[in-house]
Amino acid sequence: MSNDHWIAVVTEDNWAISVRERLLGLGKDAERRLARMAKGDHVWIYVNRKHVDRQVPRVYEIRAIARISGPIEHRRKSPWKPRGDQRFLVARPIVIERTMAFPAIDILKRLSFAGPPRAWGVRLLNAPLRLTSADVAKLEVASKSATGKSST
Repeated sequence: MSNDHWIAVVTEDNWAISVRERLLGLGKDAERRLARMAKGDHVWIYVNRKHVDRQVPRVYEIRAIARISGPIEHRRKSPWKPRGDQRFLVARPIVIERTMAFPAIDILKRLSFAGPPRAWGVRLLNAPLRLTSADVAKLEVASKSATGKSST
């Protein structure tokens, strides 16, 4: 069975909560964005900055691959830290399949969604974004190189 691969953007503080809760929660328009993914799909987790409520310090790392393990859930209370008045109340259950930490900026600029040189970051505002098989291959090579494994 072939499942899609996606990239999602989270902050380090909220990713720690996602790992603990085994949930992927997104902000604005979360239900529509989470509905793009299906059970069994894989999500590459891109951590853009350390804190949800501050722009710095920046992190810019791929941290994990998770698998969507269930349907959309509506939470009465958000486990995640808010971004301004934005609360994270819609989530999907996940299973963390692999953790890692490697610099992502250079590789993100070369993925299919990137477009012109300055557009890659803007495109991530609509994440999760579906990755092509070529995108996944690039991320796999980078992840294996970062952990010292062969990239074959």
